[in-house]
Order: sequence, then C-alpha cells, then structure tokens
Amino acid sequence: MNAVIKPAARVQKATALGHLAVHYRPGDAQLAARFFELIGARVKSFGPFPNGDYFYLIALNSTAPDEAEDIVFLSAMSPQQYELEQELSAHLGVGTKQPHPKLEAFFAEKARQPEFFLHFGFHFARLEELEAAVQRLDEAMRSDPLFGARFQGFQVLKARGEADDADIPARMAASPVFSKTESYAFGRNIAQVHIRTDLFAAGLSFLGAVVELDYTFTGAQRARNPFNDLIMD
Repeated sequence: MNAVIKPAARVQKATALGHLAVHYRPGDAQLAARFFELIGARVKSFGPFPNGDYFYLIALNSTAPDEAEDIVFLSAMSPQQYELEQELSAHLGVGTKQPHPKLEAFFAEKARQPEFFLHFGFHFARLEELEAAVQRLDEAMRSDPLFGARFQGFQVLKARGEADDADIPARMAASPVFSKTESYAFGRNIAQVHIRTDLFAAGLSFLGAVVELDYTFTGAQRARNPFNDLIMD
C-alpha cells in the first residue's frame, strides 16, 4: 500500500493524520492483525505482555514504514470497555434471534450504505495493489472459516469516468475485482471496496467497523475529486 504525494504538497502540509487507534476484543489479536497484513500494510508486533495481550504498530505506507504518519495502533480493548459492551450487548440482543429493533435497523442500513457510517478509508497508489489486497482477503476468508466468519460483507463499487473517458470503463471491465459488479462509486474516477468487519473498532466493537479500500484514477481531462488534487499522475 503506497500513496504518492506531490513534493510541494508534502512541504506545505502543516498537519497530517499521524495515527488511528483501534482495538480488538479478547482473543482477536492475531485475526485483527492478519487483516492489515493482507491489505499490504507492514505490521510490527509487540508482546505477548504479562496479561497475554499484543500491541501492533501498523504502517499503511509500506514503502515508508518508519514515518510518523499513516499509522494504525492496534491494541487490546480495555477491560472496562469490554465489560460495558457485554452489558450493552445483552440489553440490545446482539447475536440473538431477536435483536432490538433499532439495532436491527442500524445494521440493515449499514449493509445498504456502509460508507455513510463511521469508516476508515485506505487509499492505494496502484489499482493492481488494491485488487491484489481484495483477492488475498477473499482467499483467506474462504480458506479459513474462523477468519471469514468475522466479515459481514463486501460492497464493491467500480469507477465511473467522464462521458468521453473510455479508459476507465475498459479497465473496470478487465478487473478481476470490479468487473463483477454493476454498482458505481459515489464520486467519479474512484473505485472503492467497503468491508464490514467486527475484528476491530474505534468505538463500540459490537457495532463493527467499515474499512474502505479505494483507488483514484488521475490524469488529464479527469474531473477533480477529494483525492486526486494531491496524488501524482
């Protein structure tokens, strides 16, 4: 995974996203870390500590893994949060045949439009890297039922180019990932995959997390979008 930034933009950048801290539930350390390995990040593990937990330092930009940006800290959920979540889960019927109606409605809408919920977006510099990451995840999910059971769904959205841009539709038609969908991303020139999982979370873990993997087509005659102003052609 690698985002290429224009040198001028890097010099002018006064503030950047340094790190994102997410947490795994008891027993999920290796499974959660495996997700990041499969999408191409560099993962360094520390532990086990006396309580059996692990801490992971995850560099999303694997070509510059020692920089202090684009980092995910993956660590164990605190006992206090775990106990609170157990109480909330019991009250809401999480994992039962009769969940609370509002929880059921929440998950239904999250499945329908995952990018409208709290999510993490990871951008790939090359479409081939994104496709390879999705294929690795798919293979791991099929070959390891324990790992695969922790994913609630994939939403694959292909890029829609401008009317006179034939290259993007051709590339999408040839893609081993995006040729299988008829759904388009919200913005033009962007290919996206939204992954719903409960392996880790930045909030209440029983609500799960949405991870977005995306790639932006750049170049002459392509409309600007929230990504490609800073990304080199």
